Amino acid sequence: MEIDFILKILLAAMLGGIIGLERELSHKEAGLRTNILIAIGSTLITILSFKIAALSKTADPARLTAQIVSGIGFLGAGAIIQARFAVHGLTTAATIWTVAAIGIAVGSGYYLVAFLVTIFVVLVLTVFKFLLAYMEKQKQNYIYLISTEEKASLLVDVRQVLTELNIRYSSARLNRKEGGYEFEIILSTSENKNRDFIEKIMLIKGVKEVLSENL
Repeated sequence: MEIDFILKILLAAMLGGIIGLERELSHKEAGLRTNILIAIGSTLITILSFKIAALSKTADPARLTAQIVSGIGFLGAGAIIQARFAVHGLTTAATIWTVAAIGIAVGSGYYLVAFLVTIFVVLVLTVFKFLLAYMEKQKQNYIYLISTEEKASLLVDVRQVLTELNIRYSSARLNRKEGGYEFEIILSTSENKNRDFIEKIMLIKGVKEVLSENL
């Protein structure tokens, strides 16, 4: 019984370590140690939930395990930050949530499923990263000069448009002009998104002029 217990923990550590190694090599916040600990912790709680439920006929083993899902949400939320007109850490949060699920699968005895999901996660994090990098190369750089009225909330509206369209920028500069602001920003995006960006910006009340050109 104890050997089975230990083997599950070791398997969880190995699977969490496989994903964690990829995260570590990608220089992400949740790296090797974090993912191993999440996998081990999820597996341990799952095993204990079955052990505790076995002591009582009325106990539900899913109640303790369900807390892993909600608990890991707080950890994932801590990995997400919003800065410089963009949200960062969503992939990291999704990864640690999936690692927790893998730990639950190991603790429940679904070893093949846990192993296959681990391999699939690594493929998603590596293959898709190169695919996205290729797609990024197809984008163009645009420079915008957005003239607005003297109203600070307009800058928030511009940022909201960037977030909605999921457009990244490489540099931004704000200049105070007579009667308003001039917002200079360089974006790397597709032709379609460039068109959508201009349309949405021009709909913002208080925007006087938008000048755009390719770099």
